[in-house]
Amino acid sequence: MKIGLLGGTFDPIHNGHLAIAKTALKRLRLDQVWFIPSLKTPLKDRELTPFELRVIMMEKALRPYRKMKLCLIEKDLPTPSYTITTVKTLKKQYPDDDFVWIIGDDQYANLDQWKAVDELRRLVQFAVFSRQGIAVKQPGFLYVENFSHPASSTAVRQGAFKDVPKAVRQVMLETGLYVEEIAKAYCHPRRYQHCVTMSALAVELAKAHGVNPRKAYVAGMLHDLAKGLDEETARGWIEVYWPQARDQAWKIWHQYIGATWLKTRLYLYDQEILEAVAWHTTGEGKSDLAKIIYIADKIDPGRGYDITRQKAVCLQDLDQGFRLIQQEQKAYLRKEGLNV
Repeated sequence: MKIGLLGGTFDPIHNGHLAIAKTALKRLRLDQVWFIPSLKTPLKDRELTPFELRVIMMEKALRPYRKMKLCLIEKDLPTPSYTITTVKTLKKQYPDDDFVWIIGDDQYANLDQWKAVDELRRLVQFAVFSRQGIAVKQPGFLYVENFSHPASSTAVRQGAFKDVPKAVRQVMLETGLYVEEIAKAYCHPRRYQHCVTMSALAVELAKAHGVNPRKAYVAGMLHDLAKGLDEETARGWIEVYWPQARDQAWKIWHQYIGATWLKTRLYLYDQEILEAVAWHTTGEGKSDLAKIIYIADKIDPGRGYDITRQKAVCLQDLDQGFRLIQQEQKAYLRKEGLNV
C-alpha cells in the first residue's frame, strides 16, 4: 500500500487536518492516511494536552473516514518524538508498504532542523502542502500547491471551536479543555488572573456543596470573556441577543454577552453554566452553580481585601452566604450609581 503519514501534536485535531488527509488521498493517490500523534515533540515549547486525551479526540474525528487511520506508534518510542525514529520503526513493521510523509509550509522551511533529515529523505518521500506555492522546489519532493484551510490548533485552543468536528468539540466541552487559553486570549492579564483566582474559589465552594467542580471551573474561567468590549460593540450584541437589557448600565452587559458568546462561539449548551455566566454580576441565577459563580466573582481572593468572614459563611451555608454577598453587592452598586 501507499500510505500517507501525517504527524503532529494534534492539540487538538481539527478540520484542517482532515482536509489535508482528504486532499492527500486524492491528489497523491494514497491508499490510506495514518495520523501519528506525538507523545512529546522537540520543537514545541509549551506543555501538551495529555496524550490520552488527544487520542480520544482523534479517534472521534477519524471514525467517519474509512481510509484514515490512527497510528499510535510513537506512544512506545523514546521521547522526544523524532520522525527518523518513527519512520525506521514503521519500515521494519511494514516492509512492503511505501510511505509518504506529509508536511506543511512551515515544516518544509525548517526541515534542516529535523534530526537525520538526509537519512530520512532516503527512507520516505515528502509531500509538501503549500498555501501559496513553493518558490524553490527540491528534487524528490511531492508538492500540493495552493492548498489553504483557515483552521489552526492555536486558534481552536483560543476559542475557534467551529473548526473542529462536533464529536471533538464535545470532548473539549466535557473536560473543560483549553479554557485557560481561551480566557488568556480574550482577557487583559489582570482580568485573566481574576478568572484564575475566582475559579479556584468557585471549585472550592462547589466541592463543599456537592456541585460539579468542572462546571464551576469552566464557568469561573470564562465568565468575563466579554468584559473587555467597548460600549459600542457591546451594544451591538445586546440589541441582537438581549434587547430587554438595553436600559441597564452597559458595564453589566458583559454577563449577558459572555453567556451568548459561549453558546454561539463555543457551542456550549450546558444551561447551568450559561445561567451562571449570564447572571454573575447581578446575582439573579437560581441554581447553586449560579450562586457559587456570583459569590466567587464578588469575594475573589485576588481582589486584595479580607474575605475571611464572607468565605466562611459561604462554605458553611451557600444560601446564607449568597444572601450576604448579594446585600453587600447591591449596596456597592447603589453607591456606584449603576442601574441593575
